[in-house]
Amino acid sequence: AVVSTQSTGETEEKVSGGSSHTSETPTEDEERRLEKFMGRKERRKSSLSKPLQGDYIGARSNSKMQAIISKHDEREVLFADEVVKMNRKCKLQERILLLTERSLYNIDPTSCKPKRRIGLMDISCVKMSGLQDNFFVICVPSEYDYLYISSKKIEICLQLRRQYQFVHSGQVLPIEFKNTLEYKVDSGVTREVRFTKETDGVSTQVFDKKKT
Repeated sequence: AVVSTQSTGETEEKVSGGSSHTSETPTEDEERRLEKFMGRKERRKSSLSKPLQGDYIGARSNSKMQAIISKHDEREVLFADEVVKMNRKCKLQERILLLTERSLYNIDPTSCKPKRRIGLMDISCVKMSGLQDNFFVICVPSEYDYLYISSKKIEICLQLRRQYQFVHSGQVLPIEFKNTLEYKVDSGVTREVRFTKETDGVSTQVFDKKKT
């Protein structure tokens, strides 16, 4: 599968450090610091002036969403928005990504039913390329990983890092930058995603790698 997005400069690094408080919406200044800390390229000034909402779909006042998280004794919606997920067959699916104080939910936006709940204690790291694309991987070693696409990935990572550090008693969530990413699709297959800078954008190639 090949997907094209806008191009940018390339970096490779691993992040450490972060905040331990749990406010619902990160400030613009926190987002700027995170982007600088990550070594990402600067964003447009118009983008930086937009407030970060956290909840972009009204999940905090949606009875169905509240019913989903209340089953697990969770109440806070730290982030919620529609994203795109690549499934095991390399097909793109629309999903709702919802972050609470203890979990990350993958929800079907049509049926409003949860497809998966991932405890923050089970996440090992987040992976991204160093180019200007919107892909990121949530790594769950005890199960399998997710490849998501979202223009709000920086805000997602900021909120996830802060809450991860809180539930892990100060441990920092690693965020890795490489232009070739590997993630686990299931127990028998890993997938490799290669990002290449082109003159008119970023080419994204996906390959399945079966375990021997």
